[in-house]
Amino acid sequence: MGPNRTIPAKALVPRLILGLLAVAAVPAAAGPASDGAPDYPDTASAGMVLPDLVVSGEAASPPAAGRVVLSSFRVDLEDAATAADLGFLLPSTRVGVNSRGESMLMIRGAPERHVQTFLDGIPLNLPWDERVDLGSIPVTGGLRLEGRRGLASLLEGPGVLAGSVRLEAAVPAPGPVSRMRAVLGEGGLTRLDASAGGDLGAWRVGGGFSWNDRDSWPLPAGGGDRFNSDLDQYAVLVRAGRPVGSGGRLNLLLTRWHEVRGVPPELHLGNAARFWRYPVRKRTLGGASLHLPLSHGGDWDLAAMVAADFFTQEIDPRGPDGWDAPLSPGQDYEYDKDRTGHAMLGATHWFSDTLRLTLQGNLRGTRHRETLSVGGPELVYAQYLLAVVTESEWRFAPGWTARLGAGWDHAATPDTGDKPGRGADDAEAWNLRLEKELGTGTGMYASASRRSRFPSLRELFSGALGKFVPNPDLEPERQDLLETGLTARAGAGNLTTALFLQNLHGGIEKEKLPDGSGRFMRVNRTRIRVRGWEIIGTLRPGSDLSFTLQHTFLWARVEDAEGNFTGRAEDRPDYLSLASARWGGDAGPGALVEAILTGPRWSADASGASDATGGLMRLPAAVTWNLRLSWGWTGAGRTTTAHLRIENLFDTEAWSQAGLPEPGRVVSVGLGLAL
Repeated sequence: MGPNRTIPAKALVPRLILGLLAVAAVPAAAGPASDGAPDYPDTASAGMVLPDLVVSGEAASPPAAGRVVLSSFRVDLEDAATAADLGFLLPSTRVGVNSRGESMLMIRGAPERHVQTFLDGIPLNLPWDERVDLGSIPVTGGLRLEGRRGLASLLEGPGVLAGSVRLEAAVPAPGPVSRMRAVLGEGGLTRLDASAGGDLGAWRVGGGFSWNDRDSWPLPAGGGDRFNSDLDQYAVLVRAGRPVGSGGRLNLLLTRWHEVRGVPPELHLGNAARFWRYPVRKRTLGGASLHLPLSHGGDWDLAAMVAADFFTQEIDPRGPDGWDAPLSPGQDYEYDKDRTGHAMLGATHWFSDTLRLTLQGNLRGTRHRETLSVGGPELVYAQYLLAVVTESEWRFAPGWTARLGAGWDHAATPDTGDKPGRGADDAEAWNLRLEKELGTGTGMYASASRRSRFPSLRELFSGALGKFVPNPDLEPERQDLLETGLTARAGAGNLTTALFLQNLHGGIEKEKLPDGSGRFMRVNRTRIRVRGWEIIGTLRPGSDLSFTLQHTFLWARVEDAEGNFTGRAEDRPDYLSLASARWGGDAGPGALVEAILTGPRWSADASGASDATGGLMRLPAAVTWNLRLSWGWTGAGRTTTAHLRIENLFDTEAWSQAGLPEPGRVVSVGLGLAL
């Protein structure tokens, strides 16, 4: 597949026919048309509840405040190809594309490495880089989306400082279900998704397949096709779950995805930009979890999770004249292979209906093999991460709940490639949270927490094919977080607001070197302080009509040598907003309108033009609009839906990072069938 394929308009006709035949013949996008779950539930179960088909990585349920759950019905309205198409739906969240072509998730303006992403409870962040490319996670098998902001519980596991995003199986309908969807659009856009589920004896089984293909996406304002923006990706996924014992459950997950992708270069750097391709990117992920009551009275619960993650990628940096040429010894060409194992074991004891105590341990081990040139040596890196946490929850008075957690995190790097060895790191963690229920669906909370993040192997040791200078002396960064908030429900409306103060000590950010090379080094900044205020409101005047408004203010500054917070913090926008209106149901006409506003921010610039501002370029605010029109038919046990979708309706110019524009207007059509 070449980087700049163009398809004439007449070629769209056979693609449309192919898509419609696939919809008619293949089961796609699992689950019922709607799983019945509300978009913004604000209640949590008292104990551990393990959903059907979801592998669990936590021993107890987190607090409800600070969580948003989007049902599979709402997720389906985005016609998403990958998880990158969904992140903006969550409050205080932004998805941006970096110079490596990766879609990074940031919550409350925090760096992407402060956010953990999970698929059915299994961590997706690659330990080598401590982040995940959302654009590499295909959406298939039917899912709902859960976003968590802040640090409500230490049980989420290490690395969760700013929040987490969870892709989970849709709530299954009774009996067999299947769904199919085909989407075609400009730039050779083709998406096929098929899935089905049903009961097999005591097991509930579901699976899905997806194929996403794109020749290119357009630049805004008639700027032509974006160079090297093609994608060819497929994925398969299988889930299974069954009851175990009296009230227990065993869940299994196996998925594999594969892609070939181009990396659009930074426009303002000219020939100095990255000209990369990913000739191969593939990942296989499997896991199992068990939840088992240990006593007849339900006083003890056991939770366990194990998972294995196999990731391989190749990076071809030779540029357009070299991508199709045979490889020669000594040429720059990166080959990465990651093998990671995850394990969690937790026990919860209920002393009474109002008091519980949980002890949980998380262990992660990873081994990264890297070759940076054709025929070059293989460098081996390894890291082990251990977290032990105890947490108690006590309902000490009517309407009052206190949650107290304490933990210890440990990281060791026994293999450091050709770099100097590094000693182990340790850090304490704690969390205190107080909640007051004021009425049905209404309450307030206050929390204080501390947790650290250890530098990833890539931050410590990688030169990123000449773009970075390694810094093996990086120290862990520590976050202290204060937060208070209120959730209120009145009739058809729901309102949540929160104030938070993040103090990041030794925050790791990239800094441009003064040697004129255009290279960067990751360093520990003195202190980064972020003050924020978020407001989230929903209104449902009727079952077929809903409105959502989310707005977050952020004040992010870096401490200078005199102790004043005057410095600029990279990639932290001044504000984030989402406004959406949805009308319609399964049958008849439907419409969805979304407006996404990203405030101004500072982005790293290697061109030299921003040396006077510390190598940071000011990016302007931008608002983009999306429109979706649909029509549904129901009958004979099936629902058929046709839709027209326009992304970036007004062809607005917006920037992910310096020199990296986001797509312009993209028009697509689709047809789906649910049985």
